Amino acid sequence: MKKIILAAVCGLFAANLSAAEKLNFTDASFAKQLSAVTTAPEVQLPEAGKPARAKAGRYVQVSGYVNLTGNGFISGPTGGYTSVPLSGWASFRDSTGEVTSNNSYINVYASMWIYPNQYVMQTVWPNIYAQFSYKGKPVGSANMTGSISVSGWPSGNFVSLNGSGYLNGSIYVEDQP
Repeated sequence: MKKIILAAVCGLFAANLSAAEKLNFTDASFAKQLSAVTTAPEVQLPEAGKPARAKAGRYVQVSGYVNLTGNGFISGPTGGYTSVPLSGWASFRDSTGEVTSNNSYINVYASMWIYPNQYVMQTVWPNIYAQFSYKGKPVGSANMTGSISVSGWPSGNFVSLNGSGYLNGSIYVEDQP
């Protein structure tokens, strides 16, 4: 099998050499033949229209007030490590009131050691995405972050926590005509 493949390759090589011997590289007709082969038909490109003007835009700071509440179960009579789910709703806006968000749901956990009859205080860092609109038209979403202190007193095997604070973010808006 190797001999057959080798014979075929040698045959093709010999044929190419034979064809090259017939070409006269110094002849002027060779240059014409070569330029005829390498010349491609002319391609017509469409005219470019006027470029679209970029809209001016800017980043705006958005913020909103959040109130979080939640209840948790304390395992055992001497207390223990507990995670309390906290939730709330918030709307966000810029200082002009033109960039506003939908009503966004916030859900975060406060995890800590809780002991009976001991005041509880914990800081949580909610991190949510809120959808925004500018002058009534959607402009996208922004990441809203901040820290909120929650606190409360345990009662029996349960603890109720609440707290409030601000979440802040920024979003890019294009100026509308």
